[in-house]
Amino acid sequence: MNERHKGILSRLRNILISLGSGMLMSLAFPPYDLGNWVWVGLVPLLCVLWLGKRGFARGFGHAWLYGAGWYGSCFWWVNEVGNTFYIPPALFFSVAFVPLIALFACLPGLWGGVANTLLRPRVEAAPETPIGMPQEKRKELWNSWAHRDLFSTVRCALGCGALWVCMEWVRGNGDYSCGWNSMGMALYNGLSMVQWAEFVGTMALSFIPVCTAVVLWGAARRTWMHFRGIGKGCIPWDFYATTIVLFGLFLGGLFLSKSYSPNVMMRRDATLQLPVMGVQLNLDQSERMAGGGMHPEYYGMLLRNTALAFNEIQRDTVARAMKHPTMGIIQQLPVWVVWPESAMGTPLHRDINAGKLMRDPYTSDFLLHPEGLPTLRRMVREMGGQDFVVFTGADEVLWSADQKQVKAQGMHNSLAVIPGDFSSVITHPKQHLMPFGEYVPLAREFEWIGRAYAAITGMAAGDGINPGNSIQPLTIPVPGTDEQISVIPAICYEDTVGALLRKYVRKGPQVIVNVTNDGWFRDSHCGVQQARSAAFRCIELRRPMVRAANKGLTCAIAPNGAVIDSLKKADGSPQLAGHSYAVLPVDRNAGFTLYALLGDWAVIVCALLAAGLSLGGIRRTH
Repeated sequence: MNERHKGILSRLRNILISLGSGMLMSLAFPPYDLGNWVWVGLVPLLCVLWLGKRGFARGFGHAWLYGAGWYGSCFWWVNEVGNTFYIPPALFFSVAFVPLIALFACLPGLWGGVANTLLRPRVEAAPETPIGMPQEKRKELWNSWAHRDLFSTVRCALGCGALWVCMEWVRGNGDYSCGWNSMGMALYNGLSMVQWAEFVGTMALSFIPVCTAVVLWGAARRTWMHFRGIGKGCIPWDFYATTIVLFGLFLGGLFLSKSYSPNVMMRRDATLQLPVMGVQLNLDQSERMAGGGMHPEYYGMLLRNTALAFNEIQRDTVARAMKHPTMGIIQQLPVWVVWPESAMGTPLHRDINAGKLMRDPYTSDFLLHPEGLPTLRRMVREMGGQDFVVFTGADEVLWSADQKQVKAQGMHNSLAVIPGDFSSVITHPKQHLMPFGEYVPLAREFEWIGRAYAAITGMAAGDGINPGNSIQPLTIPVPGTDEQISVIPAICYEDTVGALLRKYVRKGPQVIVNVTNDGWFRDSHCGVQQARSAAFRCIELRRPMVRAANKGLTCAIAPNGAVIDSLKKADGSPQLAGHSYAVLPVDRNAGFTLYALLGDWAVIVCALLAAGLSLGGIRRTH
């Protein structure tokens, strides 16, 4: 085999390793959830980068392949949108999925370019030790080499870890952001390591596995070369130090996780016990929107499913009381009921001049089946339960009404809270709109984009949907008590945007309520990934959460990120109709976490660290 063929095979091998390294990293996230792969998933890419030639273009290319393998595997469920709209798979894959993944992969590519130039370790060749050199001299040369390599590895680990945090922050912020599955989220299993998100935020957690992977690569290479040189491995001080730091983070996180666990919080006098329920219909978007809008019978299905859920919870309570007659089990029927996003049969209508709900200008009604919810409330009271508050997603049409005419002024995708009858509805509009689902990026600037989208999908996505701008939490009563709880509203994938939800944090009892609709992505693992990301909002803010999904994972989450209860099949998949029920531990004296106060301060520190170490790399190359 000539040198040309060897070069081609070498490049092909490196391409496959880079792509495979990214796919290996995807195993650390749902649905596979093999979190331990996060510690080694980056190592094959590091071998390709740092055992080959220095260069930005080479580093960018291989890291781009890594990103494409990682994001392409993790976010494959995006293709389900095409199936929902009956778009030919090949067409959607080529015009939507591939460009999206190619764009996201550019960020790891930029990381790889810098990592293979300014932050590249020394990667020195073995010291020259001719035959006949005294053993002591050989040891001195090799030990000196090992020390230089160690300090180079530490510098590289800090710089690469900090730069990766900045890269993921860019991916997770902005109008077209996607902060799901940052590398730090793979540390979720066990809950210990992720508790530090309370202080530094979720994005900064990625520093830990990236830094560890670089140290592991450097220490393994150094020890092996030292052993080959003098027959004895050197002491990998950087690896030992990293292990000690990780152990300290684990122990501290274990303490934090226990402190915010439901069992510990429920024993505190300052904890309010809040029975909540999420209801799920399990309709994909094509079913939900068949005929151009949500069918009225689906609202009836929600009422029936909610009634069945109350009956089932009561039966379970009675069964436990009979099984453990000495425990004094008290019936706690839900006082907050959460329905999914866009669950109502018809929109709400709001007069923006008067600031209150109005009747539909065309039907002169508030909602279809207005008698359904009062009937359900009477049934629950007859069961011995309290009245309950309903949270649901609703399309809120905005009208400008005067004596002469009524004009439509757009609409909101809102969280609607119904504490009593429909005349007392409280609404909060969504701020972080979904690209392509609720608006078409650049469609206002370039009309042809909107026309092309309408031609492909058959609908003008997001036509007339306006974002909200309020950051005031909602104050909602707890029926049967004189308590009131501040609600942090999260609509759809807003529960994945920590920078938004932290703005709602106030001192005192608070709960995050999320209504979402993962029906766009059908029976994929999109919903599980979103729920995993939502758990990090609970850790960052130390607030519990209840969430209801149309498809996806309907669940309740504790302030330590643990899922208290979720609606799942026997095989663990979330696709089924039903309900989840939990008693949330709500701290009456909840304060502000460091992340809630300062936001992404740790990202700023990482940016300064990466910039400083990169400048040092510039000086060394001149």
